[in-house]
Amino acid sequence: MKNSFWLIALLFSVALFQSCQKEGMQDDPAEQVAPEIPPMAMYSMPTDALEDTETDTTFAMANGMTYHNWFHSATHLVFWHTVVQLHMAVPTTAFAAALNQQAEYIGNGTFKWDYPYTAPPALGGATYYVVLTGQYQNSVQEVAWTMTVSQVGGFSDFVWYTGVTAVDESYASFTLNRFPNNPQPFVNIEHTKDQSIGGETTRFTNVIPGNPQNGQYIEYRISPGNDFNRQFDVQAEAGNYLNIQWNEPAGDGRVKHPFHYGDSDWHCWDTNQIDSACN
Repeated sequence: MKNSFWLIALLFSVALFQSCQKEGMQDDPAEQVAPEIPPMAMYSMPTDALEDTETDTTFAMANGMTYHNWFHSATHLVFWHTVVQLHMAVPTTAFAAALNQQAEYIGNGTFKWDYPYTAPPALGGATYYVVLTGQYQNSVQEVAWTMTVSQVGGFSDFVWYTGVTAVDESYASFTLNRFPNNPQPFVNIEHTKDQSIGGETTRFTNVIPGNPQNGQYIEYRISPGNDFNRQFDVQAEAGNYLNIQWNEPAGDGRVKHPFHYGDSDWHCWDTNQIDSACN
């Protein structure tokens, strides 16, 4: 009888030890460190890049100079800036607000940021409660993000953002949902970064199901080393493709827009935004 008792005890101890070993093996030390909140460059776009100028346009125009090419480019970006701000400013800034919060580890390689966010008056001034989770996946090489939002006096538990980012920040993919009462996909954001040269590409694509503008996009590129190191591509309806390139910080640039100009040529401006011949 004693032998049976000790045998049972030994088997129980071995099973317990093996169970603890397996449990411990599941805990990757890398998963115990909170992932970095994605930088805003991954899911935002400086569509106001060409708006500002210190050029004395009154003097130049009085002397027969024109600003058509730069103005045409800048006004298109003002339009896109308005569209982006109207639909994305609140969720984008609510996501970025997690940078100032402390993360809580909730197990299974997952961290949670839980915080209130009040939009500035220019964005409506509403207060939201945000729950942002980041879960490691793909052998701790990627993080899956979900941002769930409730508005004080309004909607509850609306999944506004979902996405995946590389831990080394070389790529990201996000989907922004549209309305709390109709959470269909609205915009897809794809971001890539060449770590060796600092080149970046960010594309916003309309993905509303059944929408006539589905598939239309605006893409922003940073290309260090190129004569024109900044670029916007805008694909509107079929046959309406706009390409804008410029040099930052000098300010000279060029635009190609067959839909507007009626040709496939580049149309240029100089460092004072004055129309000029293309080299």
